[in-house]
Amino acid sequence: MHTDGALAGFDCQTCGTTHAPDDVETTCPDCGEPVTPAFDPDALGKALDERTHDATGIDRFAPALGFDSDSGLVSLGAGGKSVIDAPLLADEIGVGDVRIADEGRNPTGSAADRELAVAVSIAAQRDAEGVVLPSTGNAARSAAAYAGRAGLESLSYVPSRTPFLEKAMTNVHGGELSVVEGRYVDAAAAYDGADTEGFPVGPDSPFRQLGAATLAWGLFDRETDSPDAVVLPVGHGTRLAGLFAGLKALEATGRLDSLPELYATQPEGCAPIVTAHETDEEIEPRDTPDSVIGPLEIPDPAVGSLAREALRESDGGAVAVPDDDALAAAVDATAATGVEVSATGGVALAGAQKLAEKGALGSDTSVLVVDPLAAAAESDILRSQ
Repeated sequence: MHTDGALAGFDCQTCGTTHAPDDVETTCPDCGEPVTPAFDPDALGKALDERTHDATGIDRFAPALGFDSDSGLVSLGAGGKSVIDAPLLADEIGVGDVRIADEGRNPTGSAADRELAVAVSIAAQRDAEGVVLPSTGNAARSAAAYAGRAGLESLSYVPSRTPFLEKAMTNVHGGELSVVEGRYVDAAAAYDGADTEGFPVGPDSPFRQLGAATLAWGLFDRETDSPDAVVLPVGHGTRLAGLFAGLKALEATGRLDSLPELYATQPEGCAPIVTAHETDEEIEPRDTPDSVIGPLEIPDPAVGSLAREALRESDGGAVAVPDDDALAAAVDATAATGVEVSATGGVALAGAQKLAEKGALGSDTSVLVVDPLAAAAESDILRSQ
């Protein structure tokens, strides 16, 4: 990884230190708090201008991510164009227009592909033999795919409630699973307590944020019709933090006039980031998380502080919705638009509806709703509607 290119390092907002990329694995080496990517505006602008136009997905951003343009980044084509207009939803929600970023079109069916492509590539560059992480299931499958492509092993700690599809495909990709009885919090505890070898690519990995920054660059870099607001479902906050880092970097280059408003949505049964935003207090882990939407049942967000900062600095907000509203929103949107919306994406759609009702999203607002997961991964709970 280049240390003198677009990626200037990783910033720790807690102790104010900026660390060189090669000095970071997960959290701040000095204080242990989350770090986030920092970019050199001039170098980033040059890297974006010089990107390879015949490359697909996040490959075209390889120099901006700190990789050689012709080597180092294993992407499998992740991050291709996936935004679809949904005018019927705009009328129903009461906003100017709605577009859906269908990240389920990525190679393993989730937005985690952007993140793990970068994190696993870093592991390979550092001569790791394998990668290790806790996951609700989607990232485990993604990590296994990219690790296999890079010639690495992968080990994921997942809860027993992880859908069969994600567990099966993780194994098909050659990944090893440690299935822990219970929910995500139990799998995370097993991961924390295990003496495992491997490069960590869990939700606190800043390299996963780096991968998520490519969504910002793909959507907003010199686009004339960029959305006014982005609504996305949030668990750990990794994707939101990475999106925000990418947007801030674009603004610093002068390629983006102003930041869009960012809105986090979570299920009511597990909404620690929403609660903290509403009360303006520190995030308190949920003792009894309760949601059927497993990818978002995260009681103690790994980078929640960075997610909150993104909401504040973008003049956005946060909203929680009942599971039933999220599932209904996903099913109704799928029927009305033909776009297969996941239950996780339904949390964002239901959240957008609630935000519009509260007046946070106006009748002329252009809204991008991020659906991070293929609907097939949650077909069982969607079919129950």
